[in-house]
Amino acid sequence: MNNFKVSAVIPVYNAGKYVRKAVESALTQPETAEVVLVEDASPDDSLAVCQALAEEFEAVHLFQHPGGANRGAGPSRNLGIEKSNSPFIAFLDADDFYLPERFTISKEIFAKDPDCDGVYEAIGAHYEDAAGKARWLASNMSGVEMTTITRPVSPENLFKVLIKGWDGHIHLNGLVIKRSVLQKSGVMNPSIADTLHEDTDFILKLAAVGRLFSGRLDQPVAMRRVHDANRVSAPRSEESIYRDKMRLRFATYRWCKDKGLKEPQHLMFKRALGDCVREKPINSQFLNRLPKSTKKTYQLLSWPLNYPEVLLEALYWRELGSSFWGILRNDIVGVNK
Repeated sequence: MNNFKVSAVIPVYNAGKYVRKAVESALTQPETAEVVLVEDASPDDSLAVCQALAEEFEAVHLFQHPGGANRGAGPSRNLGIEKSNSPFIAFLDADDFYLPERFTISKEIFAKDPDCDGVYEAIGAHYEDAAGKARWLASNMSGVEMTTITRPVSPENLFKVLIKGWDGHIHLNGLVIKRSVLQKSGVMNPSIADTLHEDTDFILKLAAVGRLFSGRLDQPVAMRRVHDANRVSAPRSEESIYRDKMRLRFATYRWCKDKGLKEPQHLMFKRALGDCVREKPINSQFLNRLPKSTKKTYQLLSWPLNYPEVLLEALYWRELGSSFWGILRNDIVGVNK
């Protein structure tokens, strides 16, 4: 494909010591037409480093949010998409880097199938220091050496596979998309920019309306630096993790509903329901001492306080009825005692 030219969008926050490597790793790819840096009001010297890179390389273009505001990674990527010019868009975090021949397989897949809207490939982990590795291994990211989908999945089934989560995940660093697919999916949702999940929501939307194909799933095309400032491995409370995860679920759910995508909407609600009954924290010693069926009922009854639209879902009422039956059967009548 002679027209396979890629805009590499890099949001930059507090990554002054890493961003040069990221930019140079993108520029060494022959398919990279431009690198779009969006500096997000970093407290370190990121802006100065980005300005130097833009002056040094003609293909590097630097932008900031109006007034030099800090908006977060999602809105920064959105601004980068808006300012980019190539027919294909790739993403790279400022503290990560591409490996050689990053776009070789993607280019071949796009050439073979004109209906392909995107290609996803595996991402590896590069341990930057001992402190970063220790924090990584102590977090829920422990054991994640490579982020990938573990088996080939048809574009038609990708949304379902991603929702279930059993077969791995897609990282933005390993994704290349056609600009045209954004007309159907839209960009990243700014309302969840303060979570760690705006990229997940974006990928799910792409999978719901686009045709995404797998490239290399068993070897990385980019490396994620693991250091002691990674957001994904930072210690967080159960309440914070649950709250942000639920915000992700309902952001995608509402988008599917707005688009009239019935099956993806149902799958998203089913996953959110499962997260509620498995993970919703109960901050009461009294409630935590109650039988399992009673705790589940409490979780379901309190769910609409934050997400009233669950009351319109038949699956919610079936699950609530089942939990009440569980109380009657197991906790009152004592059938299983």
